Formats: sequence, structure tokens, C-alpha cells
Amino acid sequence: MKKNKVFVFAILIFALVMAVFAFGLSTIKTDVAVRRPVNFPEIVQQGPALTVEGVTLGQKLFDDALLSKNGKIACASCHNQVDGYASKGIKINPGVNEAIHGTMNTPALMNLQWKTSFFRDGRESHLQNTAINALTSPAEMGETMDNVVKKLNASPVYKHYFKSVLGVDTIQQKDVTGVMEQYLLSLVSANSRYDKLVVKQEHTFNPAELEGFKLFKEKCASCHTGDLFTDESLRNIGTATGNTGSRKFKVPSLRNIEVTAPYFHDGRFQTLEEVMVHYATGVHQEKDLDPLMQTNGKAGIPMTEDEQKKVIAFLKTLTDHAFINKMTLQ
Repeated sequence: MKKNKVFVFAILIFALVMAVFAFGLSTIKTDVAVRRPVNFPEIVQQGPALTVEGVTLGQKLFDDALLSKNGKIACASCHNQVDGYASKGIKINPGVNEAIHGTMNTPALMNLQWKTSFFRDGRESHLQNTAINALTSPAEMGETMDNVVKKLNASPVYKHYFKSVLGVDTIQQKDVTGVMEQYLLSLVSANSRYDKLVVKQEHTFNPAELEGFKLFKEKCASCHTGDLFTDESLRNIGTATGNTGSRKFKVPSLRNIEVTAPYFHDGRFQTLEEVMVHYATGVHQEKDLDPLMQTNGKAGIPMTEDEQKKVIAFLKTLTDHAFINKMTLQ
């Protein structure tokens, strides 16, 4: 009899867990602390407390085209997990309005808790506002926040979800952006072969990768600093973007760079080989060219073809296959 009771209890627990996964939500809130990787600095973005249910609901919104004006584009339409939350092969993603085009390549999403600013031009300092921009920009999802909230309140399913997760009877804008922020903050990428080398001391690099690592530290790490592989600065890297507007753009993280092509703010380069050639021989001598992009008074960072190949070999050790292929909640 005792064994039967234990068996029944186990079945009930299993059913409860499966229900949470099936519906993505539960009336029982499960706090989750996204752990700071030991090789990462202190967190910058102090967002809302994360719960499994809040992150799950945020992901549901991230994946739902209902939030766009025409019901055809979701956040995940441009930020694809398998592409490191970027858009493989697409220079500029189209939005809901064919007559209005964006000007910037879709940036990869990861490790957002450590960012000091967002977008290619660094114009935003609050993560929640990036979601509002995506939802309302005419070049992206083209909706208004009022309409987003109205559509969610008109959905019995979402009404139930928000009631279960946040305890609200009427969904408001802050509820929408809050759970979306929870999901974005959960996107932590820190499980590449590089991490296994520096954290676990697992010597998995081959000679070319090791040599590339040395070259990277010598030629690239002034901007792509630390284990986040970015100093979060805005820099002019000699891309000749014209004489109007800023020519300075965010230094991107190089994590998952192998899968996030095309590269640069306008998606001009399709391969890492093209990127390396730019730095070695294609940097334009401009008035406000960043000093780190000059060597002995000349534009560029000299690298032989062999050195370029070795740097690329190292960069590919930054791919976090668990992050791009599996559940991302840490």
C-alpha cells in the first residue's frame, strides 16, 4: 500500500511538471536566478526578478506574430535562436510595411544583462524600451502599444496567462514589456569551447585556434574586451557610411559570431573572411576614424592571410551550441 501511495504521488508530481511545460505557466511561481558565469563581470541591467512562468510567458510573446500590425511578424521572425538570435543571410530585415525599410542589420541577442546600451547606434539604455521599439517601429512590427494591449486583453488565453503569472485582471503595457524583458534577460550564452578552456581548463583548442587566440588578444581585444568580447563602446571602424549622421556604431560581442552573419551595422559582409580582409586592407581613412583602427599612422590592422585564418579559427570557438539549439533558461 505504501508503495502504491508513493507511486501515485510520483505520478501526480510528474503530471504537474508536464502541465507546466505543456501550458508554459503555473499558478505556483518559481523564482529563477540567472546565474552570472564565473568569468563574466558584474551585471549592469538590473531588471525584474525572473520566474520560470514569467520567462515562459515572455517567450510566448516574443514568438507571437499577433503582436505585429499585420499579424505576420514576431520578434522571433528576425531574432532566430538557431542564428544566435540574429537573422542568417539577411542584411536588413523587412518589416510589416513594404514601403518603409530599416537601415540596420538585426543584432544578435545574448548576455543582455551586461549591456550598457542597445541598438547598433547605442541610442537606448533601457532593455524594456527595445521591445517597445520593435513592436511600434514602422520599419519593424508597426503596431501601437495601445493596440498590442487591446489584442492581448481580447484573448482569453492571454488573459488567463497574465492572471496566472502576474495576478492582473487587465493587461497593461508594463505587464507586456515586463515579461518580455524577463525572457530577454534569460538569454545567457556562456558555454562555448572557449568557456570550457578558460573556466574548466579543458584544453580543447587545436594549434591554429591557440595561435588565433594569441593574435586576437594582440590585434582585436582592445575593443572586443574580456569574456563578453565587447567594451560596449561606439566606434568608427572606417566603413565609409557617408558624411551625414553618426559613423560610430556599437562594438558587438563576438560570441556566436560564427552563426550571426551578415556582419557590421548594415550587414555588408557575409563571411568572417570578408570581415578580416576589411580590417587588414579595407579600412577607410576617415577624419573621426577610431585610433585603434590605425597602425603607425595608416588605417587598418595589418594581418597576413594566414593570421586572418587563425583568428577566424579562434572566433569559431566562441559558438555556444547549447544556447542556439536548446532551451536557454539557465
